Formats: sequence, structure tokens, C-alpha cells
Amino acid sequence: MTATKQHIHFIGIGGSGLSAIARLLLESGYTVTGSDQARSPLAQELAGAGARVDIGHSAENVRGADVVVRSSAVPDDNVEVLAAQAAGIPVLKRAQFLGRLLKNRLAIAVAGTHGKTTTTAMIAWLLVQLGQDPSYIIGGTAKNLDGRNAHAGKGPAFVIEADEYDRMFLGLNPDAIVVTYLEHDHPDCYPTPQAYTQAFAEFLQRLRPGGTVLLAHDNPETRRLAEDAPNGASLHTYGTGLEAGYTAEYLAVNPLGGYDYEAFWRPAGGEKIHLAQISLQVPGEHNARNSLAALAIVHRLAPGGGTPQVLEKAAQAL
Repeated sequence: MTATKQHIHFIGIGGSGLSAIARLLLESGYTVTGSDQARSPLAQELAGAGARVDIGHSAENVRGADVVVRSSAVPDDNVEVLAAQAAGIPVLKRAQFLGRLLKNRLAIAVAGTHGKTTTTAMIAWLLVQLGQDPSYIIGGTAKNLDGRNAHAGKGPAFVIEADEYDRMFLGLNPDAIVVTYLEHDHPDCYPTPQAYTQAFAEFLQRLRPGGTVLLAHDNPETRRLAEDAPNGASLHTYGTGLEAGYTAEYLAVNPLGGYDYEAFWRPAGGEKIHLAQISLQVPGEHNARNSLAALAIVHRLAPGGGTPQVLEKAAQAL
């Protein structure tokens, strides 16, 4: 984003995707306005934080805006879209606008059918606890992040949940891509399982040169994406199976209902290395995998991530 674009208007501001961007921009000092058909809790929070939120769509709502951002659900003939175009105001979809936000940042994108919201939140939380003050956009609110779904941090990292709906994630160019479990979803956008997985393969091609790819090894659909990783990418896998690069081993339910496990890393052609002992408070083996993905990203990308001190601090934060 440039300093001259100070007033951003959102059509559909009450949805989880646009509300997160709006919150981040408010924290960054932008003037934020928006409209929606109903006053959702997220829209109310934004109004309380300083955004002007109008209920209903009107050409007057876009007056004075430098950029208009529209939800995927907003049609081309929406009155605010037409008014902005007539006034020469750029009208962008969410993916296009996010591409601007991620420019010159260490962009970490988490995609997948299952687990992407939790994994995104866990990565953001670990970076916060390591003093990195990341920016983040999450598809839901996170209790341990003060109930927020977005934050404008001062650190270099930007963690984002990469939504596949309407092919939004194909507008991103991340430095790192995590793909969690895949299962055919959004048949209105992807009529076949093949079309769905092909979109993720295309997403991997959006990786910046020399970037990192981390795939859920336990899921066959995700594992097959290894064939689609760009040349020169740093490719890694995670899971509970011993064939993965990052593994969660010796899993056991703890008194809090979560899982304890030992995290290991197997360098290509090398012996496995113990990274940390993890004790989760959240239940489910799937969350053990999600936390392992977060730990792997810290190991690969956080400053000093390969040192015992940083890994121990990350383990304690989980």
C-alpha cells in the first residue's frame, strides 16, 4: 500500500474476510468506511474501532474513497461498484488488495480444507510470543490473540489464512505456503475434486522464488502436491507418519485433554533431530498436527528458529 491511498471503502465489510483487512488498516492509521446488508458483530466491532459502517448500499457511501474493495459475493452491478467505477475509483477484489498488503513482507500463507484457521492462528501466536510482532489475517477470531482476527504488526512477517473460495489465494505471492488437509469443497467454484486440487497446485506456483512449501504428509491429496512445488522451493512435509520430514511422535492424551508429543525433524538424507517436547491444551490429534506445522514454520523462518532456545520458547507457548 502507498501512503497516498488513505481512505479505503469496503463493500461487504461485515464478512470475516473483509472485516479482517479493515481492522488491520484501522490499526495502520487508514480511514476505513464500509457497507453491508446487515450489521454483523464484526461490523459493530469495526464501528467501535473507528470505521464508518453504513447498512445498505448507496452510491453516496463511496464518496471520497481512494480505493474500493469488494467481497466476492458482491455482483458487478452493485450500486457502489458502479458509482466507484464512474468516479474513477479503483475497485479491487479481496485477493488483489491483499497482494498489495503483502508486498515487501515475509508472507506466510496457510491453505487447506481443514485446519487452516487454527494453524494460521498458531503460527501468528508463536511469532507473537517470540517477540516478532507479526501482522496477521485469520478467518476467525483467536482467544489467545485477544479475540482478534487481524493485527497490523511492526515485524517483517505477515501470516495470512489463504482462502481458496473464488480462487482468492491465487492473488497472493507468498514466501511460504502451508497446505493442511485437503478434501473437495466449494462445489460452486470447483465442480470436481480434480478441479479443487488443481487450484492448490496453481497456488504453489505463486510462491516467491526460493520460498518454502510445507505439506501435510498424512493426507494423500495434500502429499501429492509435492509434485507441483516450484523448482528451487524448499519443500518439507509434516505429520504423524514416520515418513514425514517433521514428525509428531509418542502422542499421548494429557490430563488437560490435549496431546503431548515429541517433535522431530529429519533433514534430507540425515538422522532425525529432536526439536521440542510439546504439551497442548487443545484436544484432538488434528491439533497436534496443526501445532507441528506451526513449529515447523518457526523452525524454518523465525530468526534463530533452529536454535534450542527459540524452539523451547515456542514449545512452551504452544
